[in-house]
Amino acid sequence: MINWLFTQTPLVFLTQSFWRDEAFSYFLAKKNFFEIIFLSAKDFSPPLYYLILHFWMKIFGSSEIALRLMSLIFFWLTTYIFFIFLTDILKLKVSKALFYLIFFVINPLQLYYGFEARSYSMFSFLSIASFYFLFKNNKKMYLLSTILGLYTHYFMIFVVAIQYFIFKSKNQVIAFLSFLPWLIFILINKNFFNESFWIKKTTLKDIINFIGNVYTGYEYDFKFFDKDLFKLSIFLLIIIASLIFIKLKTKKEELFLKTLIIWSVITPFLITIISFIKPIFLPRYLIFANTGLLILLIYILEKYPKILKYISIIILLIITIKYNQVQIQKRQKINLKKPILEIKSLMKKNDYLYVVSELDFFTAQYYLDENRVYIWEKTYEEIPSYVGKVLIDKNKVKNLLPFYPQKAFILTPWGEYSIQAIY
Repeated sequence: MINWLFTQTPLVFLTQSFWRDEAFSYFLAKKNFFEIIFLSAKDFSPPLYYLILHFWMKIFGSSEIALRLMSLIFFWLTTYIFFIFLTDILKLKVSKALFYLIFFVINPLQLYYGFEARSYSMFSFLSIASFYFLFKNNKKMYLLSTILGLYTHYFMIFVVAIQYFIFKSKNQVIAFLSFLPWLIFILINKNFFNESFWIKKTTLKDIINFIGNVYTGYEYDFKFFDKDLFKLSIFLLIIIASLIFIKLKTKKEELFLKTLIIWSVITPFLITIISFIKPIFLPRYLIFANTGLLILLIYILEKYPKILKYISIIILLIITIKYNQVQIQKRQKINLKKPILEIKSLMKKNDYLYVVSELDFFTAQYYLDENRVYIWEKTYEEIPSYVGKVLIDKNKVKNLLPFYPQKAFILTPWGEYSIQAIY
């Protein structure tokens, strides 16, 4: 039973091997307060997630599960805000809101990043909290959640822009001005305009499937749902398009619906279009729009006649469950932990581990020893900034093997390794 839970359910994402970004989170969060501030600025990431993770690690340790549990807590906090959004804003009965909560709890994008030691789950929580307190006209909590969101992920700027476009309140101006010192701080970084970036330009397929990407978090490197993604996108667009048949009773309802559409549909679509010129589009960055999309779908479904509503709900649940089942099997991270621990058991005191790919550098450091891991056959200049170069010293690049009896374990990205030395 336990084996099934941790191999055939989303719990597999809690216990699987770390990947580069998660290991990077650990090493940056290990730094002291001021180092985190300056290093995250150089890495062009807001610092709040790493600062919170820093203190979290002091209390709960730094195992994979301990680090991921922080994201899982934010997942459940987002679940709670989502629930009171349904009851307080949509005015659904508690029983009905609890049923619709299933759509959030099993949503592939929210679920996957609820088990990852990165900032996305925290960003999701703060963005939906920002909208909730905006609708509740709670200025203090709105400013708190919005400013914290800005210092968590740069895409929170889109949230503030949406809110200002619709409400034109001074609260959005205050929130942005509170974030301005950080923007100035990173803009004066001398390397800002010269850094390489890894996100690809969007394609026509991304535009056609953009709403399915927002719903699932599907990314171009994962081919397991490629054919079905188009069908899901069409189905979701049909539901959204049915809004033309829904009569709105009050101006307040019109304003709410306008906000939902811009929040969950128009903004991610514009981001997709922008990425033809300047690539910024990644479905996981749109996790803030995912919550809005789920609320929009629930709002529309509640307006449907019963039979049509039940059919639509069943279809959406079947597609979501199917996606999660395939995601559990196909989207697991490469298990580098196993070969690294095996290497660790074979290494002598003065042996080293050389990683062929710089993407595996932090993962290898996390499972082995940061003082014994190097990047193999690269120059420091060849290492792109987006792999966390701010935490990689120049002396961590090796182009010569050690002299026997010292040995180097050469690790490939696929978990294979060889033992080499100069004799």
